[in-house]
Amino acid sequence: MSQHAFSTRLPPTANNPATHKKIAMAANVNNQPLVIFDEFSKLRILDPQQFEASEQLKEECKDFTQRTSTFNEIIQMFMKMMEEKAGQIELEKLKAIGLRNRAEHEADQRKKKYAQLQALIKERQEELDRLTLQADSLQKVQQEQVSLIDSMSSK
Repeated sequence: MSQHAFSTRLPPTANNPATHKKIAMAANVNNQPLVIFDEFSKLRILDPQQFEASEQLKEECKDFTQRTSTFNEIIQMFMKMMEEKAGQIELEKLKAIGLRNRAEHEADQRKKKYAQLQALIKERQEELDRLTLQADSLQKVQQEQVSLIDSMSSK
């Protein structure tokens, strides 16, 4: 960028590059220009190299901010997906616990049912034994009565 393009409002000596340097450096102790006119006659505080570096840094910062925002969006999507997966895992875990409890309960139920059936078998066996004894006893009584009737009728 050129430092010699000035507005027409400046005094005629301002178009002279030597005068321009005097105007630009007038208030600076370190021989660094405080105010510069660029090639479009705009007033600048930074020299062209610093301005270019500043613009480049500005663009890099904008790019970095954009990439950071994109990264943040990706992280947010990832976190949401992980939360959904965690919910699904928790649901499956609860189902598995329920199935395990039901399986353990089923084994206990089978043992109880087996014990009930064994008790019923024992009860029915005892009833069968009692009825068998009763039937045997009644057959004896019947045979005795038939014998008694036969003996009475033969007399």
